[in-house]
Amino acid sequence: METMGYQLEELIPLVAELAAGYGGYEHTSITYERAEMLMEAVLYCIHECAEHTSGAVSVGRIPAREAYEIGQQIVIRKVKRLHDLYNDMILDFRDYGMECLRDTIGAIPLFLQRYDVRYAPQETLLLLDYPIPEDLRGLSGVDLVLAYVEYICREQVFLRRFDEGHVMDVLRAYHPEYEILVENICEIMRADMEEDP
Repeated sequence: METMGYQLEELIPLVAELAAGYGGYEHTSITYERAEMLMEAVLYCIHECAEHTSGAVSVGRIPAREAYEIGQQIVIRKVKRLHDLYNDMILDFRDYGMECLRDTIGAIPLFLQRYDVRYAPQETLLLLDYPIPEDLRGLSGVDLVLAYVEYICREQVFLRRFDEGHVMDVLRAYHPEYEILVENICEIMRADMEEDP
């Protein structure tokens, strides 16, 4: 298990504190799977610290608890950013009749409602079925959902350059029942633009 440069002896007390809180301070033991999940939560937050402090904090050189707490604050800020971004986007969101896009974006509030910053920040909770051309493998939790929504926002800006009816006409020409396809709208639009210079 990758421990972000920390010894397990420094990480286990953090996992134990999470375990105590998770069990409501009533249970003295948790399953191995739950302990593993809580260790992933700790490491996810420490990874956030390592990735987003711009060298100001050198993970491995500060106590694990401090790296974890900094990382958890970063996760909380990302959740707020995701919430704000989603709220701004949804005001003028268009799915162009594409069920997959509508359903995927419609599930973001559920993610925000159920996302567990403390005990499971590494969990994504969503399938994000609407395909995008960006490779987001390697991301999980709020990192994945935030990057995904950022892409969808850029896609919405691109698609607004066209009349909504035109986009739907292009989609209908691509496939008469485009509404049920699991394909990216921008990719279809770009292919159409290449055909009609």
